[in-house]
Amino acid sequence: MRAEMSGVHAVLLSGGGGTRLWPISTETRPKQFLRLFGELSLFQLTLERVKDCGISAIHVVTNAAYAHEVQAQAAERRIAVSLILEPMRRDSAPAIAAGMATLQASDGPEAVAVVLPCDHLIPNHNAFGEALRDAVAAARSGHLVTFGIRPTSPSTEYGYVQQGEAIAGAHDAFRAIAFREKPDLATAEAYLAHGAYHWNSGMFVFRVSDFAREATLYMPQIWHVAQQAVQLGQKDLQSLRLHVDTFANAEKISIDYALFEKSATVAVLPRQFAWSDVGNWASVHAALPHDADGNATGGDAALHESRDSLAFGEGVRVIALGVDDLVIIASADGVYVAPKNRAAEIKSLL
Repeated sequence: MRAEMSGVHAVLLSGGGGTRLWPISTETRPKQFLRLFGELSLFQLTLERVKDCGISAIHVVTNAAYAHEVQAQAAERRIAVSLILEPMRRDSAPAIAAGMATLQASDGPEAVAVVLPCDHLIPNHNAFGEALRDAVAAARSGHLVTFGIRPTSPSTEYGYVQQGEAIAGAHDAFRAIAFREKPDLATAEAYLAHGAYHWNSGMFVFRVSDFAREATLYMPQIWHVAQQAVQLGQKDLQSLRLHVDTFANAEKISIDYALFEKSATVAVLPRQFAWSDVGNWASVHAALPHDADGNATGGDAALHESRDSLAFGEGVRVIALGVDDLVIIASADGVYVAPKNRAAEIKSLL
């Protein structure tokens, strides 16, 4: 595996605010830095997963306000990282473009980038490593590769990517022929029955040269701004601070909208390993161990005579009695109670 990862760089995206996990996740301490599932944060779990796959060059694109936390958590695991610091959020397209412009300047066009969000949960590192090996091979043949997670349910919480014909010479890779927004339940059920639709994981692999070519075609303003922000940025041994006034001009848009929905060179690699984007408290409930009644707890919390619920207390004790299908989350910043199937609506309320 390590030989196959020669010339491969991990570009980790760690700039999000994680508002769907309020009140535990806040603007000053977003979910990627929280230890929701044990001793390690989601960010640290991502570092360990990348390390286990044999990638030693790790770059973290993050908000400048999180630089100290990134460095401290990486140091805990004794994993070296370099930082690309955003002066403000501009969504995933400018963040990824800044990462690619940095690699282009430092490692050349043939470098392969593995772009991963830092707030995903993937327990099986071996399964992920096998998928990554196939994705790197497909990327080296000129494709922009996205991981598609084979759906286990008709989820309305994820976007979907539709696979087309198989790509010759690439193991289990298919042309991506459509990206779909988060569907309603009936549409999600139709996608599941169809069999060629997969959850859009937001994880990508491509060569810098191929990204640069497609970015020049489909998101030239963002790509030019990213290159300039890197060139004019402030560098030291461990970090690059993107040029503030330049990066501020980047259009705020996701990489799916800006590039992947337009490019004809996108390949989808379907895989079926346990994966979650930990997008809301219902996702946390699903990922935590359950008791015999389907309950899960975290922090200082207890559930009694309850079913299929989540209670989580941070610095605040939570005790619930006789509740079903609820999330009950409390911290010094607030309290959130909702039906589990509506947990994601906290973002619109905030």
